[in-house]
Amino acid sequence: MTRRSPCVLFHSAIGATLNLFVAPVSAALAEHGVRRIAVVGRDSVPPGMAACFDEIHEVTAFRRGSLRAIARAGAELHRVVRSTRPDLMHLHTPYAVALGRVVARLTGTPHIAVIHGTFFEEPGRAARLFSLVEGATAWLTRTYVTVNGQDRDSYRRLAPRSRVKLAPCGGAGIDIDRLRADAASRAAMPGRPPRVLALGRLTPDKNLDLAVAAWRAARAQVPGLELRIVGSTMPGELPWHPPDEHGITTGSWTDAPGRELAQADVLLSTSRREGFGMTLAEALVLGTRVVAVANRGSRAVAEQAGVGISLTPGQPDEVAAALVERLRAPSTTMLSSISEAWARQTVVDFHTAHILEELGHPAGVGTAHA
Repeated sequence: MTRRSPCVLFHSAIGATLNLFVAPVSAALAEHGVRRIAVVGRDSVPPGMAACFDEIHEVTAFRRGSLRAIARAGAELHRVVRSTRPDLMHLHTPYAVALGRVVARLTGTPHIAVIHGTFFEEPGRAARLFSLVEGATAWLTRTYVTVNGQDRDSYRRLAPRSRVKLAPCGGAGIDIDRLRADAASRAAMPGRPPRVLALGRLTPDKNLDLAVAAWRAARAQVPGLELRIVGSTMPGELPWHPPDEHGITTGSWTDAPGRELAQADVLLSTSRREGFGMTLAEALVLGTRVVAVANRGSRAVAEQAGVGISLTPGQPDEVAAALVERLRAPSTTMLSSISEAWARQTVVDFHTAHILEELGHPAGVGTAHA
């Protein structure tokens, strides 16, 4: 009788998370004969994602949805789990973690919750609801992976009997060779004015009004300073529209961030909440200076990098002052040890080892960060 292949079900509210953060891990698991199933909110599957998984199931879109939509998505996820019988569920994004851990417990399926970011430091109703839900249900998850030390400490308090591990970097790590190749493909523009780059999702969550206000204040001290805004809005989230103003240029989201980072003098991140600032890490690997509003994710990057990045409170004058200071500072070169810790292969190996360990696979014995 043929032995059934081990099966992992990856669950996220949006397909982009699995496509960007999980697909490299999924590819590594395929080499171990693991069957890989993806479950995402409806109409959020990006082109090319089908090549990364053996099956893709769509459920009712539930990210920031109504209670009815969340309940419907939970029932649909429950049916998928019962029909596919995964050996492990791998959960991503806050809504999918909350929903998935309940379904996992109902079906008796082991699961890992990967915490890419939290709302613990955020004000407002959504943050209070998040803290309430996590405080009541975190114990249901026996294994966590976080991407910054503060989230690790939070879940160790909320779920003291659970294993909580710290990944070496966010997402699936940085494809450093491709990043540098993309950067090299964008030739320098002699004589261009200095440029500040804001790169990411165009949504109010990213606090981009602060980026614009800080740029205006910094421009008074750095004549001709440009603000380049590159990004798009994800399905199901509120859009943010850049102002039509002299000195501001825009571009849609790019799969080759190295090209934009290579043309920037400073990368600016004004997001109030990050799990691990991936664009910050990418900028630092390329030697592009960084100014970021202090949050759990930017602190994690700064603590590891040590140089090239300024953290600031979220006030326009303070951000502007940090921009001016960084614009006048020399570029830095990252230590090779940090670049290696953030490299894609390092991060993929970390997640793959944990998944295989949970599956009881002999190749699952690997190094984990405490």
